[in-house]
Amino acid sequence: MKKILMLPLLQFPSGHHQTADAISAYIREIDPSVNIKKVDIFSYTSPLAEQLTSFFYLTAIKKAPSLYSRIYRNNACNIEDQRLSFYEIMFLKSIKKLIKQENPDMIICTHCLPSSLVSLLKKEEQLSVPVINVYTDYFINSIWGLDQIDLHLAPSRSLKQFLEFQGISTENIAVTGIPVHPLITPRVGGNARQSPPYHVLVSGGNLGVGAIEKINFTSFSGKIKYFVLCGKNQQLYKRIEQMDLPFLQPISYISSREEMNNLYDQMDIMLSKPGGVTISECLRKGIPLCLLETLPGPEEQNEQFLMEENLAIKIDLDELENSLLDFLENSMERQKVQKSLSDHLIDQENIETVLTDFIQKTL
Repeated sequence: MKKILMLPLLQFPSGHHQTADAISAYIREIDPSVNIKKVDIFSYTSPLAEQLTSFFYLTAIKKAPSLYSRIYRNNACNIEDQRLSFYEIMFLKSIKKLIKQENPDMIICTHCLPSSLVSLLKKEEQLSVPVINVYTDYFINSIWGLDQIDLHLAPSRSLKQFLEFQGISTENIAVTGIPVHPLITPRVGGNARQSPPYHVLVSGGNLGVGAIEKINFTSFSGKIKYFVLCGKNQQLYKRIEQMDLPFLQPISYISSREEMNNLYDQMDIMLSKPGGVTISECLRKGIPLCLLETLPGPEEQNEQFLMEENLAIKIDLDELENSLLDFLENSMERQKVQKSLSDHLIDQENIETVLTDFIQKTL
């Protein structure tokens, strides 16, 4: 039985884990006999260090976003090749132990840190199995391992060009978008409403953080029905529930992808911070995006990509409902965004075909 080792990072429900789960689902459809194991190298090395790091990250993005943004840019956006000095000391011994223990036939990285470590092992000829990089944002930071990777799943045509500029062979790159679970299916046309009440999905990510806690829903008109994804933020859920407004519906954490897919099908637009997986799900569904407050780090790059490609609109939170209605009631603007969404999807290769071809060649 063939084994694939899936390497995200940290334990909280991030896009790295969602993407790993999506890739796993595609592979199981291709070959149900493959054994897929997902391991967070951080908690594998030190559960306590992983918990502290997760706590620091979540605290930093909430309490000191500008500080975290500077830290991220200094460590992940530096073009000089000094990315492994700290990571080698902390994780290289552990990842060698993990690989020896699991003896995988293939490794798939959905986070830059394990990718960088695995790439180093291949460069030093301590590892020979094929490795796939699955990028989870519309930006490739300087920590990712690149030249030793056998397949790059690029989110966009522009990132394919970036990888080619870094010396990666075109044959080793496939433009697939950020992979989303196969149960998130493309939406059949004709669902968009042409008159109120419009349906708007509001998301702060699985953890329910960000600008949604600042929205004053009580001042809204009722022309829009808001479905608020509260994630695991029970305080937010209870606060919205207690408002008892007919046009406002809180939704707690959704674990079922079928349920999430059905919810997407009812929406005219989504308000969201630009997290990579949420973006990609909306792009796959053909749902226009309205960007809420951006969290520091890669989301800042995601926002830039979306705005440059005309895949999203950006509004002032204080004028939220008026701005949404200006867009939703302007058929010409909606058509422009829908055209950009269609063009973006046409540009992509079928991820199941890409994975099938690669697995057949390498396993």
